[in-house]
Amino acid sequence: MLKNLRSNDYKFLDTKGFLLYFSVCRVGTCMSTIYAVLLEVASIQRYVFGSNKLKENYGASYLVENMFEENLKSAWKKVGLDARAFELWTEWAKDEDAADDFADEIRILKPEIEAEVGYIGGGNALLFFIDQEKAKKLAKEWSKELLINTPGLNPTIAISETDSEYLNNKEEFPESISALFKVMGENKSKYQPQTTLPRHGITAECNRTGLSAECFDTDKKIYISSVAKAKLDAADKATSKLLQDFAEVLQIKSKYSFPEKFEELGQSDDDSHISIVHIDGNSMGYKFKECKTLPEIRKLSKSVKNATKKSVGDLLEVIIKKIDDPAFNQNFAYNGIWLPIRPIIIGGDDITFVCPGRLGVYFAKIFMEKFAEKEVKKGNERIPLSSCAGIAITKTKYPFYRGYELAEELCKNAKKESRKEENSSWLDFHLAYGGFSGELKDIRRANYEGAAGHLCLRPYRVVGKINDHRNFSECIKGIKHFKGMNGSKEEEEPEQKGWPNSKIKELREVLTMGHTSARIFIQEMNYRDRTLPEIEGHPECKDTGWLCENKKHVTPYFDMLELMEIYPIKLEEKEVIDVHL
Repeated sequence: MLKNLRSNDYKFLDTKGFLLYFSVCRVGTCMSTIYAVLLEVASIQRYVFGSNKLKENYGASYLVENMFEENLKSAWKKVGLDARAFELWTEWAKDEDAADDFADEIRILKPEIEAEVGYIGGGNALLFFIDQEKAKKLAKEWSKELLINTPGLNPTIAISETDSEYLNNKEEFPESISALFKVMGENKSKYQPQTTLPRHGITAECNRTGLSAECFDTDKKIYISSVAKAKLDAADKATSKLLQDFAEVLQIKSKYSFPEKFEELGQSDDDSHISIVHIDGNSMGYKFKECKTLPEIRKLSKSVKNATKKSVGDLLEVIIKKIDDPAFNQNFAYNGIWLPIRPIIIGGDDITFVCPGRLGVYFAKIFMEKFAEKEVKKGNERIPLSSCAGIAITKTKYPFYRGYELAEELCKNAKKESRKEENSSWLDFHLAYGGFSGELKDIRRANYEGAAGHLCLRPYRVVGKINDHRNFSECIKGIKHFKGMNGSKEEEEPEQKGWPNSKIKELREVLTMGHTSARIFIQEMNYRDRTLPEIEGHPECKDTGWLCENKKHVTPYFDMLELMEIYPIKLEEKEVIDVHL
């Protein structure tokens, strides 16, 4: 058990004069003392998504990804540690077929080992040292590397004195890690380091970041901030790494590549929307907290990262197979080179990408289904995966960070439903015809509440065991019904007529007006042999337009009518079948 927890604060100046800050906490009296170092960076989302230039976004993502690879490796060598000890971790982590023997062995227990990588993943790195002074030197050197190579990132560090025997102790290890993260949280609230040059009245302002413009952009012939310069310089490396990571899927010698600008995603003249898609694994924090030893964390971290990467590869494979199909490429302006997707972040259990507006929900659905097919290792057991997605469909010129924030909020809203149902995957989306402001609940209160009740049924279940009106497949079936489609082909029989656009528009209007107006309109359409789609578990809905859920009236049809505008329904080659676990 942890006893007599104390902490000492350390401050020092690096060679550029920036103040760095971390804490050392001591845990009782240890029989075999080692020092655990936890490294983390704050405000990553703002750093990556804060620009309206796609090149800066994925360049920033590359810098964040490499803060624990290139920068940490460089710091590791500069403090005199064996580079091979660091490389052993990276080689094992990247080799999908590597045996678990590496994860099971704790090398810091050997007398000749002075430092070891515990794990790297989830936005932080855990390291172990025999010598406290060397641990502090590593913290200082890594911070310096970030200041020089990735200006704008704010490092936070915690150092904990612990017993080496705790690393494989199912009772002590979880508590020692919790204590370390607690110190990290305290450090974040105590001090935020200055990692960019301050802007004064006599300095020029960077028109990209609003920071001091101290670097010259040779392409644009203007001065920009060091933050923007670092991101732009990393952009080509990011693309090269992406092509290399998915070379097998992309057939690297072929013609395909990834867009470098938002305008290259394939928007058409009459539709300038893009989809900002954020997908996050469910309950990953709990899964890691349930790990009782260091080897368990290592195995889980690696298997989750591999599952995410494989699912991205599966999605890219589907895109490449369909890209020459007219039913697919009619949804974007295809120039024969750019794929209609640009991954920005491919993290441990989350991914963020942009694509044409009409393909965002479709791509998210494919990724989530592929992700749910995989399992990860936690100890000696294999556990299923699930995820939730938020898709913000905005104008290309709309502030990108605001769009990302909405996608993240949509994802969180979907997670509320996933917590009610084990191993289920959900998605939520929002189509913005213009600008928007406020939180998601405010947007929906203002735009999706009618006289009769709620116009918005979403989020929808993409993967799960339950078959009801909340299944995304039910929404797709409804869209096909409105379009007069059977499978992927339009029906000619009179009993399955598609609804004309004028009546679709009129239905949207009457749903906002109340029960009576909706019922009269539905009866009128029934006389014309045009019915509403049947709703699973609610046979009355096709006659009234509404169903009762949790003592609230809600219509499932408004979502269908809105999704009709942005979903490539012709790509659904057959009746959508739910994925059952």
